Amino acid sequence: MASRATFLFILSILHSVVMSQDLLVFINGYRGPKYDHQRPNNQLHLKDPTGYWYKLDDSIQKRFPNAKAFYFDAHHPLSTSTHRKMSKAVGSYLFSRFCWFRKDSRWVLNKSINESGFQERVENGRLAGIALKNELQGKGTSKVHFVCHSMGYAYMLGMIDELNGYVDFGKALILSPEAANTQGRDWSVFEEVWQYGARADEKAADPIFLQDGIAPQFAVLGIEQLPTSTKGGRIYIPDTYPKRKLGFIKSHHLAYYDWFYWIKPEDPGYFKQ
Repeated sequence: MASRATFLFILSILHSVVMSQDLLVFINGYRGPKYDHQRPNNQLHLKDPTGYWYKLDDSIQKRFPNAKAFYFDAHHPLSTSTHRKMSKAVGSYLFSRFCWFRKDSRWVLNKSINESGFQERVENGRLAGIALKNELQGKGTSKVHFVCHSMGYAYMLGMIDELNGYVDFGKALILSPEAANTQGRDWSVFEEVWQYGARADEKAADPIFLQDGIAPQFAVLGIEQLPTSTKGGRIYIPDTYPKRKLGFIKSHHLAYYDWFYWIKPEDPGYFKQ
């Protein structure tokens, strides 16, 4: 009996190893004024439920060939953002057209922290984390990788809070995060953490017409503490990218994230499983 028990124990371990699989979690952001009143249901999806990712997810998945993809919709009303009101968002856009040539006109961007709105997204992210934990019960999981965009950043933080200690974290790819300077986490628990987007909150910032006005860019809180080019950091839109295509809206929009693949394997910000 002892030998049979040992055999079954070993078999269970091998089964767990075989069944273990990385997860690739996509978290979208704001889906536009048409859906502004909606709040997330925090349900897990096996496919992009809204077409938000413009097949960017397919390209990212090719870098994670052994990972299973899950999707969460982190769309929240504009009232949870730094804009707070649609009228303020529109006003910011119009002012950016008049101040397009100046670097010192960043006052036109709505950058004031909206702590309560941000925290609402974090709390919904915690509920999404619970949903993912329920999905993973009894299943082997190697590690979890995150890809979030815009409002999805706060949502991801909530998921991290819920999953920390339950799973291992792999890579976090943070695309044009909204209000990234509001909260951060202990990024050392990840293999790599990369933030992608416009260059906005420093002396080398681009003129205002090239800025991301949808989500004015700040460094993800705590990312500067990671070793540069090894564990993570900030990756900006390349200077050689045709900047006439970008600006207040387009520098934020995933439809213009093809520059994401200009990053070469030897460059900081290049990622793979």
